[in-house]
Amino acid sequence: MSQSTDNMLPENAEPTTGSVTMPLGLAIVFALVTYVGCNITDSADGGFSALVYAPYTDEAEISATQAKTPRELQIERGAALYKQNCSNCHQPSGGGSQGQGAPPLAGSEWVLAEGPERIIRIVNNGLTGPIEVLGQTWSSGTMTPVGAAMSDKQVADVITYIRNAWGNAAGVVTPEQVKAAREETAGRGTKAWTADELLQVELGGE
Repeated sequence: MSQSTDNMLPENAEPTTGSVTMPLGLAIVFALVTYVGCNITDSADGGFSALVYAPYTDEAEISATQAKTPRELQIERGAALYKQNCSNCHQPSGGGSQGQGAPPLAGSEWVLAEGPERIIRIVNNGLTGPIEVLGQTWSSGTMTPVGAAMSDKQVADVITYIRNAWGNAAGVVTPEQVKAAREETAGRGTKAWTADELLQVELGGE
């Protein structure tokens, strides 16, 4: 028996493509939420490093806030003193200057000697006459005694920096060592040292 077409359910309409317009207000709210969320993620992701957590944003920031060792602080102070008093002649690189007759400090046997007694004397009183450094003879009048205007601590700081910069690796110099050298040479006054005189100074080790 056939069923009357009047009793048949209508078929569902085929889906059609089209567009739905989002209310402007809702679109603005959605954009703001997305923007704020991205900013929060960018500021707090720490480069997705397990070592970084709020309030820090990267590993460099964490390192900068960590407590520095006394040695690191001394080298940092010495770097500032070197830049102010020594870099014009010996150069920021520690490579020295032929034009100014300033021998290199990087790799210098005078800088890296077993003890700092000789270099302390050079900084305190200056140097005059020729000096051999790394197989080359340097001679250009007299080096200024920059340490004469510095405290024991400042002399120790700048020498410690020189002994540990540009690939140099030597022990720290203490204010007590500088004070002892000054007391031992008090009768010398402001007379600059020669290389031959310095070679007679015994090294006490680091």
